[in-house]
Parts: sequence; C-alpha cells; structure tokens
Amino acid sequence: MLLDENNLAVQSMEFEDTSAPVMTDYNPVRVQPEARTFGIPAVIWGSMAASYVLFFMGLLLGTGHDGKALFMIAISVLYTLMYFGTAFVLNSLAMADRKGLKNQWVGGKFDTFTGPMTFGSVFGQMLVVPIMFAFFGIAIAIIRFAVV
Repeated sequence: MLLDENNLAVQSMEFEDTSAPVMTDYNPVRVQPEARTFGIPAVIWGSMAASYVLFFMGLLLGTGHDGKALFMIAISVLYTLMYFGTAFVLNSLAMADRKGLKNQWVGGKFDTFTGPMTFGSVFGQMLVVPIMFAFFGIAIAIIRFAVV
C-alpha cells in the first residue's frame, strides 16, 4: 500500500514533520539577461564543423562498404546538419537588433556569468568532445585499412 495524505499512518504523530520552518524572506539571485546570441567566434564554430566532417569521413572510409552502415551515417549527418542549422537560424534571428548589445569578448576573454574565460579555455571546453569524435572516426578508418 502506498503512503499518501489519506493514509492514517502518515497522519499519526509517529511521522510528524520536525524539520526547520521554511523561511520566506530570501535574497533574490542575480541572473544573466537573455542575449539571443551565442557570442562564440567563427573559428570555434568552424573547428567544430571540421571535427564532425573528419568524424564522418572516417566513418565513411571505415564502414562505408556496407549499405546499412551508409544509411546510419546518412541519418547521423542529417542530425548534425540540424544541430548546426538550428544554431545558425537562432543566431541569425533579429541580428540587426543585437548590434547595440554588449560584446561578450572583452579584453581577449569571454565574459560569462561566473567570470571571464580565456579563448583557450572556451576553445577547450567547447571542442574537446568534437575533436575526440574526429580522432575516433580517423581511428576507425586506420583500423579498417590496417586489417583489410
């Protein structure tokens, strides 16, 4: 039997709530305003796209001899195109209205809510997974050519 508010065991003194009272006075947390832009330089977008191209090229070279594998690779390429296409469309919305917004690159650092980040740290955080995917795709192609 489930315990709920209608169950007598819950309403007994044995299960009395002795937790601290909830305080309603609190200091509101400062939030970052919505900017409708990613603020990411083109070199990072280009590096990410190049990493995915290398990944898919490695997959094609390694497994492209099978029709079923080609179908799965084509589906994955379409999902990747949707990812980059959605980012491009969202970044293009009301671009003229954003000309007056504050640039997030200040003094060579990316201004985030938690503090400034260097270009290298932004590059590394955003590209570690795509670059590893590229290495994985290349490794598949190398293994395929080494075995066959």
